[in-house]
Amino acid sequence: MTLSTEHLPLARKEGLLIERLSDEVLVYDLDRKKAHCLNQAAALIWDHCDGKTRVEEMARILQKELDAPADEELVHFGLREIGKKNLLDKNYFVEREKNKFSRRELIKRIGLAASVPLVMSVLAPKATAVASCVKPCADATQCSSPCTQCVAGMFA
Repeated sequence: MTLSTEHLPLARKEGLLIERLSDEVLVYDLDRKKAHCLNQAAALIWDHCDGKTRVEEMARILQKELDAPADEELVHFGLREIGKKNLLDKNYFVEREKNKFSRRELIKRIGLAASVPLVMSVLAPKATAVASCVKPCADATQCSSPCTQCVAGMFA
């Protein structure tokens, strides 16, 4: 896979809320209203997208940190996954190759699903959708239905 020699991977930081958990990273994209969960492998790749770290070095870091087989193709796969979610700087790109590996092929090749970079995304509900489940109550003791939630200041 050929990378632009002028640009090394750079993680997008603007317009994102980032929450680090023990072995994954949650990223909320304020612009697109989407939440992304990066597993440990994807989070390691994204963390090293600093515009200075080469793909070869990322592969060595993955192999060491995950104690699992990792090579440049695995990093490229992760960069494609992260890039599809608009979490990389727009100036970075991975040229598309006809023979790129799928997630299934990578799992077969390296044998460990946990070390394959994975980014799961969900569309966050609009505030109006969340508010549609809120109903004013006379007092907090009248809220019995799970979808009838009394909100402070909304008592009739």
